[in-house]
Amino acid sequence: MVEYRAMAMSESRRKKLELLTRSLVRRDFASAGELLARHGHSAVNIPRSSGPAEPLELAAACPGEMATIDLPAGPANCYLVRRRLDQIAGEDVAIARQYASVLRGAGQRLDELEASVGLCHAANAAPEDVLFLDTETCGLAGNMIFLMGLMFYTEGQLVFEQYLARDYSEEAAVLGAFAARAASAGVLVSFNGKAFDTNLMRERAAFHRLELGLDALDRRHVDLLHESRKRWRGKLPNCRLQTLERHFCSRVRVGDIPGAAIPDAYHRFVHSGDARQMKDILHHNLLDLLTMAQILCLVLTGADPTA
Repeated sequence: MVEYRAMAMSESRRKKLELLTRSLVRRDFASAGELLARHGHSAVNIPRSSGPAEPLELAAACPGEMATIDLPAGPANCYLVRRRLDQIAGEDVAIARQYASVLRGAGQRLDELEASVGLCHAANAAPEDVLFLDTETCGLAGNMIFLMGLMFYTEGQLVFEQYLARDYSEEAAVLGAFAARAASAGVLVSFNGKAFDTNLMRERAAFHRLELGLDALDRRHVDLLHESRKRWRGKLPNCRLQTLERHFCSRVRVGDIPGAAIPDAYHRFVHSGDARQMKDILHHNLLDLLTMAQILCLVLTGADPTA
């Protein structure tokens, strides 16, 4: 029978092992390799970085096309990703059917004496008349808008149009794309859009000397953050869009890029050309738009899932 005995360890050896272990826990492989080399051990089993991956082109990460937008100063280009809900998640097409049904009046329970003007317009609008808006920006007020996320209903489907500035020079085209689509909209729906999105859009439009048509939509603008706070403040931990999504839509995002990380991810894309994280940003934006449609249905029908 072989007997295994603990090997006595000197204090100096114990300290060296402790340093090595700490380096590996921190994934500081360079320091660990130096320790091993210094003390006569091989470093061949230390994991090594394979180096940076090759940049992923935008067309591969987010299949789309160049969009040419007519602006007062002349045509300008940006990148358009256009998809229908059934192309993205076939199992969610029921959301489009429910949305169309509610907008056509099914199950609506709205006290027009208490409802906001914008919500009254939404209640009386055809599903095709409503335009959903969600922007992604390079930060807080004053920073550029690099992604204009729009959603509307047509031919029995919810359609997403996401206009992306491939670099800082394409913001004007992104804003112009909104103006072109908004010209035929009867109602605008956003989440915190009255305080943030549309105010920033006005600032950026003034910078580019553009007219977006936002004033015409002011009284027909439904801000779902305001509507949600009226109904569910104090009943939920907060009224953030993803909180509503989790509680009311039974959808939990996995691997979603945090909103705070989006500006840096965009800057990296512009400087490196690597579009890996742009796919995550567009998906984040798309889910925000889809959740808005579901929340609008709850608001119009008077449903209270917290009751």
